[in-house]
Amino acid sequence: MKNFFLTLLLILAAGAVSCGTFYLVNEETQGWRESARERNSMAWLRSEFHLDKAQYAAIRDLYVQFLQERAGNTAAISAARVRRDSPGEVAGLEAACVRAMTSHFQKVALLMSPEEGQRYLDMVLPHVTDYDRRGQPVSN
Repeated sequence: MKNFFLTLLLILAAGAVSCGTFYLVNEETQGWRESARERNSMAWLRSEFHLDKAQYAAIRDLYVQFLQERAGNTAAISAARVRRDSPGEVAGLEAACVRAMTSHFQKVALLMSPEEGQRYLDMVLPHVTDYDRRGQPVSN
């Protein structure tokens, strides 16, 4: 019985060392670890779409500008809802928000390689077209 527990312990230890080594040396996990550490969509974008430093910096600058614009759009939509503006007025503000998101995504794609830019648009634009007018994309 003593040998059984010793053998079981050695097998578990070998498995743990193997898993740990695989995790540390696997290149694919490098991007995930960076994203998890930074908890940042920009880190994911950089890794997923193989951005170089110049592309990353340009996209990050666009993103900061977009966040400021989005804050204004969101505030305008919220204020219109609080004021109980007509549904047409709110819909107009929401449509402007969708146009701004689409424009932002297209600008981001232009800063990537053509193949990665198209893959990016294929990934994000369906979420814009499924926008449910409550501020969140419709989940599939």
